[in-house]
Amino acid sequence: MIVDCHTHLQEHGEQPPMTRALIDEYVAAGAARGITQVCITEHLFRFREAFDMLHGWWDEDPDKRLAGMVRQYWEDHVSGSVAGYVRLIEEAKRDGVPVLLGLEMDWIPGREEILRKFLAPYDWDIVLGSVHYIGAWGIDDEAFVSEWEKRDVAQAWSEYGGLMKELAETGLADVLTHPDVPKKYGHRPKDETPLHDLILAGASVNGTAVELNSNGLRRCGEIFPALPLVERARALGLPITLASDAHTPDRVGANFDELAAWARRAGYEEATTFIARKPVHYPLAVANHQPGA
Repeated sequence: MIVDCHTHLQEHGEQPPMTRALIDEYVAAGAARGITQVCITEHLFRFREAFDMLHGWWDEDPDKRLAGMVRQYWEDHVSGSVAGYVRLIEEAKRDGVPVLLGLEMDWIPGREEILRKFLAPYDWDIVLGSVHYIGAWGIDDEAFVSEWEKRDVAQAWSEYGGLMKELAETGLADVLTHPDVPKKYGHRPKDETPLHDLILAGASVNGTAVELNSNGLRRCGEIFPALPLVERARALGLPITLASDAHTPDRVGANFDELAAWARRAGYEEATTFIARKPVHYPLAVANHQPGA
């Protein structure tokens, strides 16, 4: 058993139809790498219902330029209804396709009850929790990368960590995704321990899982998150999930052998997935490696 707990059916900036045929491509690509189950976890901002319920959150940032950029991004990325998405995944599950119903949920401070209301009607298997914004600054979006030169890096990491802690404490998410994503563009403080402290303090409240995300290897040459954070998560007894963060079929299960090695270096012997939002643990195993994975 090897589960990819983080995949998307649409690439950023694109809106290919979410179809059963596309799901089958993801499952087949994953199977070629030894992945036995794929969690489809589309972004919150893809859904019209989320856009309507959360509309305007970006205007709380006093920087109107950044707020306008975020509004445009969210407008450009709406591509369907969450009800249709859920129906598509559930139909595939009923037909025996090895997929799980998930969501990558952005944490929007002050919108906890709205997010809870958005999640409530659906029988999710797994909810991923992510922080992509500090105010209206998209910290891991190339369009916003110049903002890093205007900010104090240590302070930015601290603010990000505070948001991750808040997210974990709500219990809205089962997993904290790409936990140290601020390192994506190479802007790192001298001491990353304060971020790790905040993430682990939050995760410990509800036993929230920490994601090991192989997309970091593509983005910054290092798995998300750094090994010291994974080691401390293990010491606290927190579960881990394995994730490709694939946005195209060819990335499903990529570099899972390296994720398994990263986890073992930290002392883990098992990984976790979620079914009906309940943790399911399984032994760490090395996926089939493919050249260029």
